[in-house]
Amino acid sequence: MLQQLGSTGKLFLLNIINQSLKQGRTPRAWKNAHVVPILKKDKDPKELKSYRPISLTSCTGKVAERMVNRRMYWLLEKRGLLCGEQSGFRSASRTENQLFTICQKIQDGFQDGTHTTAIFVDLQQAYDRVWRKGLLLKIQRLGINGNLYRWIKSFVHERTIQTKFEDKVSSHHTLEEGLPQGSALSCTLFLIYINDLAKEVRCNKALYADDLVIWHTHRYA
Repeated sequence: MLQQLGSTGKLFLLNIINQSLKQGRTPRAWKNAHVVPILKKDKDPKELKSYRPISLTSCTGKVAERMVNRRMYWLLEKRGLLCGEQSGFRSASRTENQLFTICQKIQDGFQDGTHTTAIFVDLQQAYDRVWRKGLLLKIQRLGINGNLYRWIKSFVHERTIQTKFEDKVSSHHTLEEGLPQGSALSCTLFLIYINDLAKEVRCNKALYADDLVIWHTHRYA
């Protein structure tokens, strides 16, 4: 829809977003999501777990999120703030890079007469369980302040959802914690949230967003 705007409409939209960024405030309409339950293939429609929630948010808000996300990502990479073990949502890293590293370590171990023990960790509902105050504190500790910080603080706070099913829409429900699903900015914010984990885990490790693998290579008994 926004792609169909003429030059005047695009300038008007840009002005709205610039004012939002300048004031460090996110309009309430941008923070509300319509959640549509989609039935999974070959699942019982009577079971709640058979549905996959899809969040529909403001198109204008998504444009603003992408602008902020590009700025945030640029700052993180320019200052070298993200741990080297993290490859999730980074332009120069891919899943295959981490997989190759682990496989190479195992093969090297075979040749050296050692074996490797690995633990694979998957954080359940990782985005939904993000502690927002902790996230904001970590952002400040990285030296990100000013209007950018205030905009992100407004972005994560007072988020609401409404469940939409067929032609019915529920009342607003406020989300106390977590990051919005389907947002590019949420991906970058989660990288910040989990970033210090690499420093606390003092062994070989690799991260891809919320997926973690730790391993140790040692001699046969």
